[in-house]
Amino acid sequence: MHALPLALALLVSAPPAAAADSNALFEKLKKLEGSWKSDGKDGPVQYVTIRLVANGTSVLETTTGSDRVALTSVTVYAFEGTDLMATNHGSGGGSKLKASSAGGDSLKFDGSAKDARVASISLVVKDNKLRQEWTTRENGREVKKSIELLREYVDTLK
Repeated sequence: MHALPLALALLVSAPPAAAADSNALFEKLKKLEGSWKSDGKDGPVQYVTIRLVANGTSVLETTTGSDRVALTSVTVYAFEGTDLMATNHGSGGGSKLKASSAGGDSLKFDGSAKDARVASISLVVKDNKLRQEWTTRENGREVKKSIELLREYVDTLK
């Protein structure tokens, strides 16, 4: 008789599977914190800075060009309920994407709105490199772009 109330209490207190998965994805995302630089092989050099913000509840990613000043893109990764979301603001407007999967050292975010500028973002980490794969919508068609980033440094003064 005592087993049933205990089982119900455990069931109610256990986080939903989606929440646990989102938390694991967020932990992976936090490990990317630091400064990154593109190799310049596929276009102009870009700098990406990833920082934990808002008392550790969000991750802010900013991208600049070679001047390291003018922002070309900003993405905020944060929870909406139990879903981990990426909200990107770039030259084509804003896009909201939901974390859809992770495998090994990769994270993927997919957009649901067909009119959003960014359809998907994938982050793949290998060694000290971060590969960002973007699928954007341009003139009614989807265009795939990617950028290879090398870690510049990790902020250790925390």
